[in-house]
Amino acid sequence: MKTGLWLALIVAFNISLVSAQDRPQGLPDDLPGDWYNLSPEKNAVYGVSVNQAYSYFSELEIAPVIVAVIDDGVDISHPDLEGRLWINSEEIAENGIDDDNNGYIDDIYGWNYLGNPDGENVVEENLELVRLYRPLKEKFENIEPAQVAKADKESYKKYRIYKAIYDEELGNLNEEFSQYAQLAALYQGASSYMKNLLETDELTINDLVKFKPANSDDSQVRDFLLMAEQEGLNDYLKENEEYFESSIKYHYNLEFNPRYIVNEAEAAKKNTAYGNWMVWAGEPNHGTHVAGIIAATRNNGKGVNGIARNAQIMSLRAVPNGDERDKDVALAIRYAVDNGAKVVNMSFGKSFSANQNLVEEAIKYAASNDVLLIHAAGNDASNNDKVDNFPDGRLGKRRSIDNWITVGASGPIRDTNFVAEFSNYGRKSVDILAPGVGVLSLVADNDIDSYSGTSMAAPVVAGIAAVVRGAFPELTAKEVKEIIILSASIDKKLRVQFNGEEQKARKLIRYAGVPSLFMALIIADAKSKE
Repeated sequence: MKTGLWLALIVAFNISLVSAQDRPQGLPDDLPGDWYNLSPEKNAVYGVSVNQAYSYFSELEIAPVIVAVIDDGVDISHPDLEGRLWINSEEIAENGIDDDNNGYIDDIYGWNYLGNPDGENVVEENLELVRLYRPLKEKFENIEPAQVAKADKESYKKYRIYKAIYDEELGNLNEEFSQYAQLAALYQGASSYMKNLLETDELTINDLVKFKPANSDDSQVRDFLLMAEQEGLNDYLKENEEYFESSIKYHYNLEFNPRYIVNEAEAAKKNTAYGNWMVWAGEPNHGTHVAGIIAATRNNGKGVNGIARNAQIMSLRAVPNGDERDKDVALAIRYAVDNGAKVVNMSFGKSFSANQNLVEEAIKYAASNDVLLIHAAGNDASNNDKVDNFPDGRLGKRRSIDNWITVGASGPIRDTNFVAEFSNYGRKSVDILAPGVGVLSLVADNDIDSYSGTSMAAPVVAGIAAVVRGAFPELTAKEVKEIIILSASIDKKLRVQFNGEEQKARKLIRYAGVPSLFMALIIADAKSKE
């Protein structure tokens, strides 16, 4: 390969990798993975003071609280969740009978809205944009504007809007994939080139370091491979291979529609819930991670230390790899309320909503039953005040309703990187921050892993809510929300580097601080005595 081409590709490699890969912001080397347990006062780390709270309130009685996790499912066999799962004691497992007459057959650990009784389950899904665009495309694609009937004018207008957005996003995706493919080909070519030179089937760092280049091409290939190893290119390529496959093959594919798997029609005839009892279906890494942050058994030498030692996790599988459906989410919220959950965690979101009214009615139902809903703000560095992010707990109001908290992500150090670079924000729409960078928790197959996202920040707040509600059950969802917000230490002068500029954190987030379980219990104790 010509020297000039190698140089050009190395430059392209640098640009592509840096722009496409999300990196946790400067985490200290000695920071434990479950750093959300730490406190600013004791550890100089902006966790939520869980260890401090349990140390100070060691004699405090904390009743069990059911926390519903609406997500992609939970690995119920994970050893660090043993004894931490909600179990429907009125249901007999897998006997095919709705023993408790709640409309759900064999719902022992919760419910899976993405499957059928035969054990088939939806894993991949379209984006909501695609589901909205597809029927309109079929109807209007070959019709000139002048031919559109008066009754169809509004639908045609939506068709044009969805088409423009879909074409733009798909074009961007294809461009990103082209860059990725070039990068993957470059890496494979360089690896093959070096393997041939060294006459080996497997390259190691030691091989590259010891290699003595015979010419400039050999030198550049070696330097590229060393740099690739240092930057984690191989892992990056593997991760993004899955991302592009899902995006192109499923998320944006107008020909793909897996909903036929779900037994909605058959269930309606039998007057039972569609779906099945398999809350662990697919590979529920995300939901298991969320559940671990909330409720992993503390100090057992396994996995991580979850926040709420009293939490019982109810798993509601409604989030595929793609956009969730509003009907599934609405039913999941109602199931949680009807079966005793006092806190619901929702670490998902989307830009379009086909049946927003269904979810809004479910949110109101939760409010009328004193259930607190915690929602992740999203990971697009977008302003939720201006850009749609569903479900939206404001319900058309200026700020979120009394039983709803939207959570952005923060890092461990109160510096210019305190607000995570990926976190969505909004002075009106995002209520508070919580740890969401480099968070270690449980994943499927009895494992642990570190994730970043507002998906991790939301369950931190849900864990705090579960402890407060267990310790002071007389407090309402509205009061618990107020207590969580009051517990946050807020630096009104803090300036952060965000979206390419330095600005005050309080202009990004309604309460630009991190809550404290320690302070929340103190405030709750005082409030309960009033």
